[in-house]
Amino acid sequence: MGIVDRALSALGYIRYKDGTHFNFKRGADFLNGDKLKIATNNPVASACISIRAQILSQAEFYIEGTDGEMEVDHDIIKLINNPNPFQSKQDLLKQFEWFKCVYGYVYQKPYGGVGLPPDFLYNLNSGYIDFPEKMLSPLLIDEAEIEAYFDQKIKYTDETDKERLIELRDIIPFYDVTNGLDCTDQAAITGKSKIDAVIKHISNVGLVGDAENVIIQSNGREGFSSDAKGSSLGTSVPLDADDKNQIENRLLNNYGFGGGKRRGIATQSPINWQSFHIKHSDLGFENSIATNATLIREIFSVPNELYSAHKTGATFENQKGALIGFIQNVIQPVADDLANSWTSHFDLEATPIKVTFKNMPVMQHTEQKKADKILKIASAYEKLVRAEMDTTTIEALFDNQGIPITDED
Repeated sequence: MGIVDRALSALGYIRYKDGTHFNFKRGADFLNGDKLKIATNNPVASACISIRAQILSQAEFYIEGTDGEMEVDHDIIKLINNPNPFQSKQDLLKQFEWFKCVYGYVYQKPYGGVGLPPDFLYNLNSGYIDFPEKMLSPLLIDEAEIEAYFDQKIKYTDETDKERLIELRDIIPFYDVTNGLDCTDQAAITGKSKIDAVIKHISNVGLVGDAENVIIQSNGREGFSSDAKGSSLGTSVPLDADDKNQIENRLLNNYGFGGGKRRGIATQSPINWQSFHIKHSDLGFENSIATNATLIREIFSVPNELYSAHKTGATFENQKGALIGFIQNVIQPVADDLANSWTSHFDLEATPIKVTFKNMPVMQHTEQKKADKILKIASAYEKLVRAEMDTTTIEALFDNQGIPITDED
């Protein structure tokens, strides 16, 4: 926090890490707050991003050898698997997905000697980044403009308030939806956060939780009064002083049945009792949370089967299909983007980085299905050959069924 931030904070203002605006503390709006704090503190958003991050963290990166083998004894693959003193590969990928989902973009910064393989690789927290007050135009039409644009520096202020200036050419940028959607000077190198689309629904889940907490605290609230039937006037009258003392001492101030905690009392007149507890089921909390959770879950492309399994603690045994589809259609592109970006940044086009999820147990199911399919094709082919059908006809038959069995260069 800089000098200006400290001064404003003392006056009751706060500067959020993910923006440049200031809010009066008393009226700080949840919807304009720190997105990372909002997401981590919300049970639905946190669950959805955690599912994405957990699965991405199981990606295996490698360089394909000349014989198709997976080579991991490469400087950059070693860097990915052991990126910095504080994180494993899994930690780096989880943090990467959290920053990307929350802020809409994330930068990675490799550190090392000039001309040498990097020693460390870090994710930069997007909320700690300040861009130049006036960015150059991103419409670059010649080499001089490209050089000038990437000579620009961002200011990164970490948790210890240490400031570092980093040239744009030295970062590896990643975007969630895409870059260039904002009408800002830095739009070309930033992306929109999906959280913006469901921020009110995230807020609704939090508000329902607050309301539910109030209702739970009303459990056991009760009122006592003199029963109207015991009054000669037919209306309630103030409790007898002795009765009131007994109720306060034995009922209102004592819970449970430990030593000296008795619920039984003896009154001089009939007593009326009324519960002030609000029934949880009457307020529709579960329906409200479910409705908002669906919208939040869908914006993060998390299938209901996986969200339900995460929420209830069940295994993924009955969600194989959803998990496989989620990996192939949602997480695989994220991992491919990482591999392609690293390949480009580290000039590895001749030996590009690749990624696989075959190491995951659920993906073994897919591999087994492929093996079974190959076995069935081979068996069918053999039977047709034994039936003395010529190979050209057999191949045409298979090709007509969408099962090519010949390699075409």
